[in-house]
Amino acid sequence: MSEYRTALIRVLPFLLITFVIFIMIKKKKVEPLDLNLNKPDSTLRFLLWTISFLVFILLTEFIFYKLGMLEVDKWDHPFGSSVIRIAGAVFLAPVVEELIFRGFILNVLRKKLNMHPAVFIQAVFFVLLHNFTYENTLTSNIGIVQSLIDAALYGYARYSTRSIYTPMAMHITGNFIATAERFIF
Repeated sequence: MSEYRTALIRVLPFLLITFVIFIMIKKKKVEPLDLNLNKPDSTLRFLLWTISFLVFILLTEFIFYKLGMLEVDKWDHPFGSSVIRIAGAVFLAPVVEELIFRGFILNVLRKKLNMHPAVFIQAVFFVLLHNFTYENTLTSNIGIVQSLIDAALYGYARYSTRSIYTPMAMHITGNFIATAERFIF
């Protein structure tokens, strides 16, 4: 039962943040347009960003695998808690993180800065959240660079399509690949 508890504890913050954002929108404390919660202005651009990101991720992972630099922990969780963990990692976390980083944070930064510095700063915040257990190893350093590049691409995709749904789709794609690798390798 502790495996289920651990899985739920990992997912619970994302559920709470989703609920808080929903309430803030309902109470008109946050405008959906401020978060770019609207469909992309171009379906073609949405598809180009998402498919290009998929190709980028697959090529990057393939190159790291061929160079012997891809370190992946095997998936060793029971089925029930795996469903919770996968739903959290592949869907819930990307949605919430996009709302926070490419929604709230990027929106605030963009009001004070030009696009490029705003995208870079939110990418640094994203890296700090994802790499808070820094180890001075090659794998850790590669992870930092990957996170920074991903976050910058997410930010530019949001601007390019004027929609938070584009970086959400990209982020879900990346997390799906990272999760699938744990079953394959």
